[in-house]
Amino acid sequence: MIRYRSFSLSVAALCLTLGLWSCAGSSGGKAGARGPQAPPAHDPLNPTLAMVAGSPITRHDVDSVLATAPPSIREDYLADPEQYKMLVDRIVQQQIIYLAAKSAGVESDSAYRMDLANQQRQLIMKHYYAKVVSSLPALPDSAVRQYYESHPSEFAMPGRARVRHIQVATRAKALEVRKRLLTMSWETVCALSSTDKVTAKSGGVLGYVVSDGDQVPGVGKAPAIVAAAFRLKEGEASEPLKGPKGWHIIRADEKTEAGPQPYANVERQIRGKMESERSERFQQDLLESLKKKYGVVVYTDSIQNAMEPILTPAQLFAQAQTASLGRDRIDLFRKVVERFPNDKSAVQASFMIGFTYAEELKDYPAARAAFEDFLRRYPKSDLVASANWMLQNMEHGVPPPQVGESDTLLIEGLPVQPPGPGTPTKP
Repeated sequence: MIRYRSFSLSVAALCLTLGLWSCAGSSGGKAGARGPQAPPAHDPLNPTLAMVAGSPITRHDVDSVLATAPPSIREDYLADPEQYKMLVDRIVQQQIIYLAAKSAGVESDSAYRMDLANQQRQLIMKHYYAKVVSSLPALPDSAVRQYYESHPSEFAMPGRARVRHIQVATRAKALEVRKRLLTMSWETVCALSSTDKVTAKSGGVLGYVVSDGDQVPGVGKAPAIVAAAFRLKEGEASEPLKGPKGWHIIRADEKTEAGPQPYANVERQIRGKMESERSERFQQDLLESLKKKYGVVVYTDSIQNAMEPILTPAQLFAQAQTASLGRDRIDLFRKVVERFPNDKSAVQASFMIGFTYAEELKDYPAARAAFEDFLRRYPKSDLVASANWMLQNMEHGVPPPQVGESDTLLIEGLPVQPPGPGTPTKP
């Protein structure tokens, strides 16, 4: 058979072999023993199936692996000696790889220790949450019953009826069918008269219709037939009804009126829903209480910064230069200064804040504050003279001497409009 080959024995066997070595160590076997060995004394209840480094692999060990498999797969392995031997071989392989890994010092490997620490972290969180959840009291039966009674619409079921039909081409023929049914059985008339050859020989059974729908199996959308099915008494033949495929005489049986599902049928569903909702609320409350306990603070500004692409000072300065709005350029120039205060791009950016305020936005108080900040930050910059000139002349509308449309200030090969007399050099 093929199906048992999908059983994840490798993982299960690995878990087993991790425990085999410690168990075997107490049996007196010598790790690393080589060469042929005499088979151990036979134990009819727990025979030794293989030896690895002097330690036995027994029937109980294999049973432990098979216990994790679905019953049908477990039966397949136990019924096929070849497959059973393959399982023993797989356990042997896992054990020798495990021993080789220990011998190679994998336990000291940094990558292994990181994986182990991550798994331990996940297990600690899992068991902690399971422990605190287990302290929740069971939902009382009265609460489940109260939910059922206070939410009747959730458990309402539409009416249901099984419909039979005798299909004919015209209303006149349908009336003839009704007359025949007064003296003949439904099955006989259906077999003789129905043009629906699929159902004619089986009493015209179409299937079930529901009171809140208009579909009839084998017929299609037929609201008149559905409505008649719930008006008729069980076993009663209808008047002629027009449908998409002709005219029909129908009969309904196995009718169930619309109404709530019995409490016993939905109790488990309600309890599961309520427990799930309670678990979600509990988890949220637990997280909120732990945030307070451990002083959690989330810095949204830092999150925004972390999501931005990492730019060099020159790249960020270039981005500021290309911004279309003056205030956007000022914001980006400020980022250069705040993030990279000691970089040469920050010196230029600090000056350009004041220059943009003055020349483009005509906000002279803001420009004055920006130039004064520049002078405090970078008193030895070559742009100090330009900053002082702007402080003295920017409000008078006098253009800086020797500054024209074609002059540029070069920063890492990127041109910007010069802020001061002449062409300033790099700081």
